[in-house]
Amino acid sequence: MSVDLAVSRLPYKSVAVALVLSILLGPLGLLYASFWGGLLMIPLGIIVLSGKYPFPVILLWLACSIWSVRAVEVYNRKLLTHFARLADGFKKQL
Repeated sequence: MSVDLAVSRLPYKSVAVALVLSILLGPLGLLYASFWGGLLMIPLGIIVLSGKYPFPVILLWLACSIWSVRAVEVYNRKLLTHFARLADGFKKQL
């Protein structure tokens, strides 16, 4: 198996899916990208949604969307660098 084929089969997370889920579901959608981020934002979301003002809700949804995209980018980069280290170690053995 070539390295390019192996890289394409890595379990990447989709930035588009993360963004759509966080826009539609807010803190619940953040769970796809960052489990701990979603766990933190769900109680905060309940508190914010129980308020009377729409501006904090918009800020919460925006923060969840930004956090979600960033978390997926970090996850994918971390996965790729880990695979690159493994591939370099494998090449050195040959």
